[in-house]
Amino acid sequence: MPIVDLNDAQAVARYEQFVEDAPYTSVTQSVAWSKVKSNWQPLYVYLEKAGQITAGMSILTVTDKAGNTFAYCSKGPVCDPTDLDTIDALVQEALPELKARHAFLLRMDPELDYSDALNDAFKARGYVMRNRQFDGNHDTIQPRFNIVLDIKDKDIDGVMATMTGKTRTKIRHAMKSGVTVESGDADKLMPEFFEAYKTMSDIHGITYRPLAYFDRMAAAFAGKGQMKIFIARVDGQLQASAIAFAFGDKVWHMYGGSMRIKNSLMIPYLLQYEMIKWACDLHKERYDMGGVWGLDSSDGLYRFKHPFAPDTPVHEYIGEIDDVMDQAAYDEFTKE
Repeated sequence: MPIVDLNDAQAVARYEQFVEDAPYTSVTQSVAWSKVKSNWQPLYVYLEKAGQITAGMSILTVTDKAGNTFAYCSKGPVCDPTDLDTIDALVQEALPELKARHAFLLRMDPELDYSDALNDAFKARGYVMRNRQFDGNHDTIQPRFNIVLDIKDKDIDGVMATMTGKTRTKIRHAMKSGVTVESGDADKLMPEFFEAYKTMSDIHGITYRPLAYFDRMAAAFAGKGQMKIFIARVDGQLQASAIAFAFGDKVWHMYGGSMRIKNSLMIPYLLQYEMIKWACDLHKERYDMGGVWGLDSSDGLYRFKHPFAPDTPVHEYIGEIDDVMDQAAYDEFTKE
């Protein structure tokens, strides 16, 4: 059975190399991600041909007090997400181990654009689809609408040219106003990142990840060149922060924070500029600004992000693809 033996360092490294090099991949499919989610148990399943891995599925499982296990393949599997035969084959390889862990559900949410045809094709194979029947901000684990910049074969000036004029003006205003951005690994920048992140969460009254979560993240990706912290300051004073990941063909802005001190200086715009520049310097093809909840200016995230890519359609992903193994437990898990 092609399941990675976690005690075999060579096998784990072989699988991770495939995930890093695959054309359809995500940092949340990396072996390192399981070290961030320390209370979840990893399971790595793959298919191979002629001794080469051709598809993979990184799954994390967590078990509740009643003994029911939820299995999540975050932004995966690592294969062409329109190749339903391969997805079925990966699921079948995972099922014996998932059943041994008493899983009631395997959930996948690949970065696959929605279409009625694909939605119906997954349904025809027995999967439960969670997408357009929901309209709340957090009905799905990941946002279904994402703004992703096409930066293939572009330098930062080329990407700037695709932004709205007002966005370019705001970036230049921040530059001329004495805003500085330092970037690097987490060893010395994590405390400032977390201070801004926590402050922003407190201002908005939302929950936030503890510092230990980000410390695990820093440790898991140390020395890989895949994770970078960005810190914005004015006259040495902390203003805002961000964490971005370079993985596969893109850079993804995953977390951010703001002290909300000097809003007139357009600091978040310069932070985005610096992360986009990093992506361009790495010759990535995409820069993922992350999710939005609405598709017009009534949503603050859309209002901020869309002018960075005004001519690029917002991605509507297919949402969550559920393989249900225990209907009663699933019904309890998904009830409102």
